[in-house]
Amino acid sequence: MRYLCTMRVLVNHLVVALLIGWAAWSCRGKEGPQGPAGPQGPAGQDLTRPQNGYIEGRARGKDNSGNAFGFRFRYTYYFSLGTYRSIGSDSLQIEFERGDSAGIGSLSLSFRWGRRSNTVGGVNISGTAADTSQLVVSTYDVTTLPAVPPFFSGTTQSVRNLSLSGDTLRGEFEYIRPSYNNVPLYGTNTYPDTVSGTFLVKLVQVRSYNRQAGP
Repeated sequence: MRYLCTMRVLVNHLVVALLIGWAAWSCRGKEGPQGPAGPQGPAGQDLTRPQNGYIEGRARGKDNSGNAFGFRFRYTYYFSLGTYRSIGSDSLQIEFERGDSAGIGSLSLSFRWGRRSNTVGGVNISGTAADTSQLVVSTYDVTTLPAVPPFFSGTTQSVRNLSLSGDTLRGEFEYIRPSYNNVPLYGTNTYPDTVSGTFLVKLVQVRSYNRQAGP
């Protein structure tokens, strides 16, 4: 008899607990509206292709049908820092490159600069001028073409107005492809083309220690 009473008490307690839980759940209010969005986090950094300096300019000319073209470009991305090496007591051999974020256009420049005499020689400008700001990308190949006398005088490349402050180099460049007609291997370029602009780049010094092998 005492056992039955105990079981009856436990059952009553269990029923009461279930009723209380059901009442608490059924009385729960609806969820409120979502709160406002939090502030935007800081912009991420491009850790794969950092930016330091630029090469910018304009390509202009006419195609062989006489239609004019002209577009601007600006390159800030690089895979390695520009370099300079001392040649003798006064001259520097300088090399650098910049490209666009899409990997379509890039220009590389190399030249020898005599600082005391302010003379520039051995200029080589190569790459692709590209305007990636448009839906249809305009490009122009910058290529060194040697002279083919008497048919073709060759491309002209120049660097000028150089200034070096600390490890930062400023200057201007110009590439000119003259007109030519039915030149072997080159074909025809009815009208001259020009790619010109300015640059500002950071350079690091390279010093080579060469050892000659013994006998």
